[in-house]
Amino acid sequence: MPVIRDAAVRGSSTLVHVPEGYSWMGCDDFEREAPRRRVYVPEFWMDRYPVTNADFAEFVAETGWRQPSYWVDGAPPVGYHDHPVMVNWRGAAAYAEWAGKRLPTEAEWEKAAGGAQGRMFPWGDQFEAERALTWETSAVTGITSEPVHARPQGASPYGCEQMVGLVEEWVDDVYRGYGGSGYDSLGYAQGYRVLRGGSWIFSQTHARITYRCFEEEDLSDEHFWGLGGPTFRCASSVAPQPEARA
Repeated sequence: MPVIRDAAVRGSSTLVHVPEGYSWMGCDDFEREAPRRRVYVPEFWMDRYPVTNADFAEFVAETGWRQPSYWVDGAPPVGYHDHPVMVNWRGAAAYAEWAGKRLPTEAEWEKAAGGAQGRMFPWGDQFEAERALTWETSAVTGITSEPVHARPQGASPYGCEQMVGLVEEWVDDVYRGYGGSGYDSLGYAQGYRVLRGGSWIFSQTHARITYRCFEEEDLSDEHFWGLGGPTFRCASSVAPQPEARA
């Protein structure tokens, strides 16, 4: 699969190519995820990894954006430079624009995570604890964060890593029901933004690719450090100019 690093965009993560075409989205077993259907997704490029503290530090230094509240003396905690940054939706969207990219849509995120076949998890349809940091592991080991490159065995069909577990991820969409769904969530029509992927504080049920959650876009980050996110990764509709290929 092509993995491209572009000198014209910022951030340490390489971009992986996701081809255009139809893919499965949603799940009929959970009301807020129904109905399961085929959707067409134009080609796009997605960050292989979530944005790290080190990436976000460059953004803060250049723009003067407010630093995350869990940073110490203007810098990420020691040893956490390559761990996912934890910010609200507004911070994620601002970083993406600065980086020359954008936040992915729900459809893009789900396709990048599960491929066109619509897997339950990035690697297949059976949960395997060693492939994602969820409560099944963190409850035993005490691990609540790790480097974004720590679990290559959990990669998606297109090569995106850490898409489930570890920390939830913002997408661009406002939280609302899917077309054809009769379910009325308390969060619909409130302007909330969608979160995907689950985190270390949730069980494998929340690590399903189709799982949806939501939060206010200007959510306070005061308690992010102890609650597993949220973080984000960026996408692009434009083919990057190749600087190097892997």
